[in-house]
Amino acid sequence: MSRSALLVAPSFLLFAAACQPAAPVTRDIPYPKLALNQDTMEFGTLEFGETSERTVTVSNDGYTILEDIYVGMQMGVGSKEDEFTGIDIGPGQEGFTVAYDPADITCPEGSAEDTGTEEATADAKASDSSGGGAGGTGASGGTGGGGGTDTAPVDQTDGFALFKLGPGCSIPVVVTYSPIIAGEVWGSLVFGSVQADQTEDEEKANELPEYLRDPTRFSQQVYLHGEAEKGQGTIVVSPRSVDFGYLYPGEDTETQRIEVQNVGTGDLTLSGAELVSCDDGFAISSSFAPNYVLAAGQNTLVEVAYAPTDTDPAYCELDVTSNDPGNSLLEVTIKGNTGADPNNAPPTVAIRWPEPGYEYNSPNPLEMEVNIFDKNQPATSLTCKVKSTLTVSNVASCDAPDASGHVIVSIPRENFDSGIDTLNVVVTDANGVSSYASISMLINSSYPDSDDDGDAYGVESTPPDCDDHNRDTYPDAAEVYDGEDNDCDGLTDEGTEGADDDGDDISEADGDCNDYNAQAYPGAPERADSVDNDCDGLVDEGTTLYDDDGDGFAEVNNDCNDADIEISPAAAEVCDGFDNDCDGLKDSADDCVSTDSEPLVIGYPRPSQNACLEGEQISVTVKVFDPDGQVPTYSWGTDDDKGQSLFDNPFAQTVNFTCPEVDESSAGRNVTVYVLAQDPDGHQVWGQTKIAIYPDDYALYEPYTEVTVAEQTDACGAPAAAGAPLALLGGLGLAGALAARRRKA
Repeated sequence: MSRSALLVAPSFLLFAAACQPAAPVTRDIPYPKLALNQDTMEFGTLEFGETSERTVTVSNDGYTILEDIYVGMQMGVGSKEDEFTGIDIGPGQEGFTVAYDPADITCPEGSAEDTGTEEATADAKASDSSGGGAGGTGASGGTGGGGGTDTAPVDQTDGFALFKLGPGCSIPVVVTYSPIIAGEVWGSLVFGSVQADQTEDEEKANELPEYLRDPTRFSQQVYLHGEAEKGQGTIVVSPRSVDFGYLYPGEDTETQRIEVQNVGTGDLTLSGAELVSCDDGFAISSSFAPNYVLAAGQNTLVEVAYAPTDTDPAYCELDVTSNDPGNSLLEVTIKGNTGADPNNAPPTVAIRWPEPGYEYNSPNPLEMEVNIFDKNQPATSLTCKVKSTLTVSNVASCDAPDASGHVIVSIPRENFDSGIDTLNVVVTDANGVSSYASISMLINSSYPDSDDDGDAYGVESTPPDCDDHNRDTYPDAAEVYDGEDNDCDGLTDEGTEGADDDGDDISEADGDCNDYNAQAYPGAPERADSVDNDCDGLVDEGTTLYDDDGDGFAEVNNDCNDADIEISPAAAEVCDGFDNDCDGLKDSADDCVSTDSEPLVIGYPRPSQNACLEGEQISVTVKVFDPDGQVPTYSWGTDDDKGQSLFDNPFAQTVNFTCPEVDESSAGRNVTVYVLAQDPDGHQVWGQTKIAIYPDDYALYEPYTEVTVAEQTDACGAPAAAGAPLALLGGLGLAGALAARRRKA
């Protein structure tokens, strides 16, 4: 639809009446219309090295050529006092680049004939782009530009160049995002026209005015948003120490799983997993393939099996290699059958026959019946000996022939001396822990007169019975935890849970959780040895093997500060003076995120229109990005003396703005609308835009008619003028727009 206004110059009317001109005719005044097919371009989350491309289509949906269109990029940062022009984003800065090719301008078929301006349509498909210098963009579409006729593709990242669009014509503008810094990135792509609405040409002063740009939306912007991740894999192997405990040849085989995680933001290539410097019995039962790619956030397993060939201590190391630049090689220490097993229980032994005080006066072998058992290992793996205190020697072996642990021992007579003897059956497990059982006996001897309890020892015997009223107490008897000196050595309960067996001055009865390890007792310093040294139920806490801060990583997993839950290989790097992600780099050297950053105004406050009539209400919104995630507050104002009264809610992110009055004699004026954004830390940033305000009787939107006189030659002389002189409304700067006053016919 065309726009027109009824404009009749009084001086011209007098002239027309005297000469009796022909009847008036109507002429349409066409206008261009700038249109974008989107207002926000989302590029998603990319890794370094990746590229994402989006296209915005710029169109002229109006009726005449849209002159001198510019494309520029800006990130709005400024203060209220600044002449706000935005900050141009240089080539590749923040990762956004912009390009278009004038050869890609497309127009409707037959558009030249339809508009009646074949020359104009051809001109609209030409470009005044890359051959000249670049001009800077303004916050509301300021001026600047370059000349030239080169039609090669134009890289628009560091400024803008100009082109034209005929009615119905369009051009794709391609924006590419290639991350160069980590984190979230915002930008603003600005489209507009640097032309005023008509040219100050004296020869055309009496002709109909021309619209050279969209009169109400001559500056528009598209938000750009992307996010970048480092795209680097980070390896974590857990656990870093594996203890198979105590296994026995031919009886036990155990498998332990070792987890390999990628806690980084990019793919991790696992070169391999290999056992090195290993004793016999260790093998990898399953693993990942060589050069296996482990995606971010994923894990895989390596299974190591241990089947001991003997009961000797065994050691091994698993090496996991990857392309993690900070941890290309991680070692896992592996062991079995080593040290003192804190879960080990002593074996048990019982002599079923004979009983204490047995008289052995036969030349035939002594038959003994013994039961041995161990809950941690097979009975056949126990070592069993029968010792004589009289001969001070081993007189027989009592190893179990099968898993039942039931043993019949036949001891030749010649292995004994005559007299009073104590036979001790000593059973020892793979940890070196022994248990005892004993019997007293008379060998070719009779009971002494002083023996009152029948254990073959009396108070006058050599050695004497220290308690001749207790059959289980006699010299060299097996000590049990009963508060008695069972073996008559002057000590009570030695070698039992009531005694300190490892020399740390604390027994099991006193709370020693491992009385076979002198480095394990209540209050002991915790060591990185896979042992609960301080008997608190935790293993290795406070050491390099333990995750002390609960972030999932121990020092051995490359946690560079295991006392701070916010520091680990999986943490984000923030600008706080610390190496948060434990890669050896701090802050800006590692693309850190500020913990006290200032907010940024993206582009400029975006009005629904760049021009309006006095008293009209339009909306204005602002996009603010705060890198540290804080939510800002807003305060709107203008350079008009009306202040905040022109806004429905001057403290909202989006406001309704009432266009103020203009002087009756004025053709219009610019009003600067500004907004102050402040985060909770007190950081402030200003954004502003200019809006052109026109008198309410200006035909800014409505179609209007231009009343003229048909050309004629009559008695009055020369041909009549084509139209009445019209005062130009140039000089409104960024917001200038033609607007003819309306008059009723």
